Amino acid sequence: MDGTYSMKEGKRWNAKGSFPVVYTNCSLEVAVANLWHQFEDEAGAPWDVAEEKQADLFEIPLSQPGLIDVVSPEGIAGVGLPATYPMGVSWRTTQRIGARLHGERRPGVWCKSAAHPPGEEVALFTVFCEPATPRRPPKRLWEWFPVPEEWKPA
Repeated sequence: MDGTYSMKEGKRWNAKGSFPVVYTNCSLEVAVANLWHQFEDEAGAPWDVAEEKQADLFEIPLSQPGLIDVVSPEGIAGVGLPATYPMGVSWRTTQRIGARLHGERRPGVWCKSAAHPPGEEVALFTVFCEPATPRRPPKRLWEWFPVPEEWKPA
């Protein structure tokens, strides 16, 4: 959970090769929506991936002071985003904001989920945030994601 994966291609708040970010989901619904979103243009489903590459779910306690609010209307406007955020807002736009906030040594952003807009996510800028340590071993895909019954282990 060091954020190096996010640097390989860039994600919503960090451009490719810029700085590491750990992207978290604030609910199970958001985690499920984000995984489905990752497979939108894929031929298979999340459970078709080799088991060692499947998405595990980590539960981490998060009481991170100083997160930038990009959930409330005031917070969204405060970082310069339109009221429609996250709809219609490109990664290029949020990456520029992320770079500015990272330059200000902020620990990350608390934001709306693009995959599930009623839901929320936290993007942790790992250089400036408190370490996020999982509470327990991760849940395997079949333990948290709606996989077909025949795919679940016996």
